[in-house]
Amino acid sequence: MHPRPHKQRALTLIEAMMSATILAVVAVATSQAIVAGQMQTYDALHRQRALTLADSLMDEILRLPYDDPDGASGKGPEAGETPRSGFDNIDDFFNYTQSGSRTLLGGSLQDVTGTAYADPYQVFTYAVSVPASTQSVTGLGGAVSGLLVTVTVTDDNAGSWSLEAFVPDPSP
Repeated sequence: MHPRPHKQRALTLIEAMMSATILAVVAVATSQAIVAGQMQTYDALHRQRALTLADSLMDEILRLPYDDPDGASGKGPEAGETPRSGFDNIDDFFNYTQSGSRTLLGGSLQDVTGTAYADPYQVFTYAVSVPASTQSVTGLGGAVSGLLVTVTVTDDNAGSWSLEAFVPDPSP
């Protein structure tokens, strides 16, 4: 007796097409998930860059004295106090703005030393407002006069991020 040979069955054309279709659907779904994850990562990085710029400029402003060391009382920088590295008190930043732009020589958005920020930061613009303000501070028994420093960073897609700090007048 001879054993009967087993019949081998091959994939039919329909089975192969169904397998290819399922594989294509899985590939598209996986690709979309990866792209969505990359977009969220980029958005978070972009937001972090904006807030880093705002925080850096706010730190620079808050390190300065409230009153002008030269005794000047006008808003904004006095004669001879530009560029920004010459600012000597908080209100010198009144209506200060700086915009980034990408050029062959580097960007125009710079730190206090005049060093251009890296290219990814050049899509941002920052603006500062320093109006006089009166704040009610709990525990100090009433209203306190001072300056409300607001640093706003915007990008070329209309995104906007702001930081605020109230600086009380040291000589009420």
